[in-house]
Amino acid sequence: MKKIIIPISTLFVTGLAYAQTTPSTTENYIYSKTYLSDPTLSTPKVSETVQYFDGLGRPKQIVNVKASPLGKDIVTQIEYDAFGRQVKDYLPVPQSGTQNGAIVPNPLGNASSVYGSEKIYAEKVLENSPLDRIQQQVQVGNDWSNKPVKFNYDANVNGEVFQFATTTTWVDNATSSVLSLSGTFPANQLYKNTVTDEDGNINIEYKNGKGQIIMARKHDGTFYNDTYYVYNEYDQLAFVLPQKALFQSITDTLLNDLCYQYRYDGRGRLVEKKLPGKGWEYMIYDKADRLVMTQDANLKSINQWMITEYDALNRVAYTGIIYNSASRNGLQGYVSAYPPNNIKRS
Repeated sequence: MKKIIIPISTLFVTGLAYAQTTPSTTENYIYSKTYLSDPTLSTPKVSETVQYFDGLGRPKQIVNVKASPLGKDIVTQIEYDAFGRQVKDYLPVPQSGTQNGAIVPNPLGNASSVYGSEKIYAEKVLENSPLDRIQQQVQVGNDWSNKPVKFNYDANVNGEVFQFATTTTWVDNATSSVLSLSGTFPANQLYKNTVTDEDGNINIEYKNGKGQIIMARKHDGTFYNDTYYVYNEYDQLAFVLPQKALFQSITDTLLNDLCYQYRYDGRGRLVEKKLPGKGWEYMIYDKADRLVMTQDANLKSINQWMITEYDALNRVAYTGIIYNSASRNGLQGYVSAYPPNNIKRS
């Protein structure tokens, strides 16, 4: 029988007497103790937990020893179905007494005296396939019994999702993408995952074979709200298009006022971005890929940059403002020519 004892604190003082915790010796378990006060006190405050495992090494019960305000055990039961899947998540159940860490034979027996007739577990309905994908999820409590969260897995149909394309060139050592609408995706080209919440609101995500989100759709029962994500030829997110930007001609004004735009350097680092209605923002990195300089439109208008310096452990040492009229590309080349300059803390 394997027993693992893990005291969280490493401070032990001989001669001190503590309340005896006695886990069941016929079970596999991990016992942990966390000191909540000075362990050198005669009766220090501690938090004790015993986690029991079945013969396959799966957790089956968690006992929080004397964790209730009245000093009684609080036990969480963990169960598995015939396929070894955990489909029920039980609430912790305070017990009528304490067994000093021993496994509780019937931990749910006291549930009715604590929770009444309420359902004390969340439940998942999984599909009958090796994928074990969730089809429904019902939350804790009787009020949610007839209001499950529903999951559906499908593929797109022809003409359902716009297909945008980019043409990317390199300008000042950063990607510069031109956006265009190339039509719609053919049928069965995208994964379509639908989640319907307890109130009937629908969230749909369309993903390509690389796992990238192409379009996210929200439906409140009346209106659809679509958001498109467009990637450049290097699989980097280049544009985010909200609902209001759709069904309009793609112009610089449209992109600048309504869309998110991103540009990257040759190392895949985000070096320029533009949020709707804002000016361009610029970012500069050192050789350790740490962000060391940033500039928004306001700072650019007065030739200022915000700088960040780090110590040897990559913690921020200080931030400040410097004056420099050089371009992002010029300053990036200057910073890249030198090794990371770590601040030494005294």
